[in-house]
Amino acid sequence: MRRLISAQCALPRIRAEIEIPGGAPGWLGWLVATDADGAVVGVAAGGVPVPGEGEVYALAVRPTARRTGVGTALLTAATERMRGYGAREQRVELPAEADPALPFYSHVGFAALSPRRWSRPLV
Repeated sequence: MRRLISAQCALPRIRAEIEIPGGAPGWLGWLVATDADGAVVGVAAGGVPVPGEGEVYALAVRPTARRTGVGTALLTAATERMRGYGAREQRVELPAEADPALPFYSHVGFAALSPRRWSRPLV
C-alpha cells in the first residue's frame, strides 16, 4: 500500500484530479474499504479512459486483510462503476512481470495480453 500511495496518492496528483471539472478523462474515483473500526484495509481506483474499456488504475489490500474478500469486493465495485459507463472489457497494467497481485488477477478471470498487461471481458 505504501508503494501505491506514493505513486498514486501524491497530493499534487489528487489536487489536479479534483480540480478538473468533471474529473480527469475516464476517472471514476477512489473506492476505500475499512474494517469495523474504520481503519483502511484496501483501496481501488479505476476509470473508462477509452469507450468500452475499463481500466483498474490501482488496487491494494493491507496484508492482514488479504484472502478475506476485500480485494474482490473492491474490484467488483470498481467493475460495476465501469459497466455503468459502458465498459465491456477491463484491463490492468501491473508494475512488474512477476507482480505479487498476478495470482489474484488470474483468479478473477484476467488473461495476459503481455507480461505486464492483463484483460478480461465484462459480460
